[in-house]
Amino acid sequence: MFRKISEGDVYVSGDGRMTSGSRVAVLPDGTLACSFMLNSKSGANDFVPMIAYSKDGEVWGEAREIYPELTGKKSTFISLRNTHDGRLVLGGKQWDIAYPGEAFWSDEAGGMKENALVYAVSDDGVNFPELKRLEIPFYASAENPGGALIDSNGRLTLIYSPYPTIDKKEEVDTCCMVKMTGRPNGAIFSADKFAKVPEPCLYAESWIEELSDGKLFVSTWQTADKNSSQYLISTDGKEFKGPFAQPFHGQSTGICAGRCGDVFIAYNQRKEGTVGVWLAHEKVGEDGVEVVANEPVWAAEAATRGESSGDFTEWTDFSFGEPHVKLLPDGTLIVVLWYEQGKKIGVRYVRLIEE
Repeated sequence: MFRKISEGDVYVSGDGRMTSGSRVAVLPDGTLACSFMLNSKSGANDFVPMIAYSKDGEVWGEAREIYPELTGKKSTFISLRNTHDGRLVLGGKQWDIAYPGEAFWSDEAGGMKENALVYAVSDDGVNFPELKRLEIPFYASAENPGGALIDSNGRLTLIYSPYPTIDKKEEVDTCCMVKMTGRPNGAIFSADKFAKVPEPCLYAESWIEELSDGKLFVSTWQTADKNSSQYLISTDGKEFKGPFAQPFHGQSTGICAGRCGDVFIAYNQRKEGTVGVWLAHEKVGEDGVEVVANEPVWAAEAATRGESSGDFTEWTDFSFGEPHVKLLPDGTLIVVLWYEQGKKIGVRYVRLIEE
């Protein structure tokens, strides 16, 4: 059972721009950092990465642009995460901007403008070096909301879901995810397809995390399957078992490791039970999971901005989403999410303790 300690805003939009992709990490001095994006509207190719800081997880300072020199030139969607060696890593995707107001998404194509993966490693979570760029190894556009993992062996891993491109120069294999692995300072990355399933298939909002016992855990939203929330497990970092259906149905997951080989999963619920953000706590074995808790932790006023059903194909009408959870050094949890409820747009936090 989760008990709420506090709730409030990390950021409130004052100019009508949309928020998205909120993630939270802990700096070496214990300060909390929350990264997120601003863009002019859902689907617009003008993402601006932002970051805000808090000493206590409740009072947040003024947000600033992480890469102001890229604004208007590159559209960058990145997620901040802790590494296993005490640093912080930004990882995600980046598009060129052809003209103001262009879209990165096409409903007609069911896909995105071509892009590249990017990452940068920071020692302190305040100063960030120039983003390194990784070209997509197989023809596709890359859907990567979960950033990058630097594991206990120092390996950097990004996973992404291949999506059709707007230009449709080639057919795209959407029935898999792709794992790219290398070293943070290296130029050589291996690329492997995994989680291969028959059609129809389209993965979204996929995260990879190293658990405290060394297993790799992948959480994903299978948008073309009634068993929407799914996961995979690897004991050697190479072969993955799954995908397996979660005991719950939801949309868009953000995860973090627990302290005993377990995992916390924040996800959206627009169809079953309380509409809003839910949090699951699971023990992870080699062949499956056991649910410890699964409860709503933030209730939305509305699932969408309009009258849409809340299906994946109508994602540009969503009124909240992309939650992330982080287990903090004091044993409490913090969940962050973006929201547009009524006339208010921003990034929300919820502090919790598990009892």
